Parts: sequence; C-alpha cells; structure tokens
Amino acid sequence: MNIRSGIFISGSILFICFFLMGMSGMGSVTGPAVTESPFDAKIMDTTKNEVVVLSVTIDGKTTFNAFMGKGKVHIPFENISRIDLKDEIACISMKNSGELCNLRINGISKIYGKTSFGTYQISLKDVLWIEIMKARQ
Repeated sequence: MNIRSGIFISGSILFICFFLMGMSGMGSVTGPAVTESPFDAKIMDTTKNEVVVLSVTIDGKTTFNAFMGKGKVHIPFENISRIDLKDEIACISMKNSGELCNLRINGISKIYGKTSFGTYQISLKDVLWIEIMKARQ
C-alpha cells in the first residue's frame, strides 16, 4: 500500500463516519417537541391537510409570539381561539371575541405536539390556521 491509497482510505473512512453521525437524528423530532402542554390544537397546513395535535407548543412555549409594528407581542394560548396565517402575517381571533391582525411571524418557528400516530412538528410558514383548545383533563 502506498501513501496515496492510505490517505484515500483514511479520508473515506472519516467521511463515512461523519455521514453516519449526521444521519443518527434523521426522522426524529427533538427539542421542544417533548414539552408537555395543557393545550391541544387542530391545524391545517398549506396542502389542506388537517391534524389534531395534543400537548401543542410553538417553539416549546404556550404563547404565540409575533411582531406588532416595531414591537413584539407574546399572546398566551389561553387567550386565543384561532390563528389564521398567510404569507407570514397572522390574524388572531381572541377568546373574548376580539381580533388582532397584521402580526408578522417568524416563519421558522415550529409547532410541536403529539398525535395518535406519533410526534408532530411543522413550521409556521407551512400552516394556514390553528384552532387552540384547552386539553381535556
């Protein structure tokens, strides 16, 4: 074996090791998804697929965070009945029958929760609407 083939083999082994380490988390939901929440939700994504999600959070929190003009608002789920989203703009229907619209969202924020078939996550930018309800105890 000459030096070139030894370097090639070593480099190939290193590449395969890094590739396999990177794949170890593929397909799994980690991070905030395991956070327990007293809220459930029905969600429709941009492909018109509806799913019921238990113990729902957004980025591991039970608040909806958005920008209102130059400021930022944190609206607790207990005050929200529905969130409608379009082009990273949100309109929130409040439980007290008020509405709060023209809120800018962070499209990379994710919704996490549990379904009857396993864990669930989706980016806010891929959601049309969310109906939030208190979980049944």
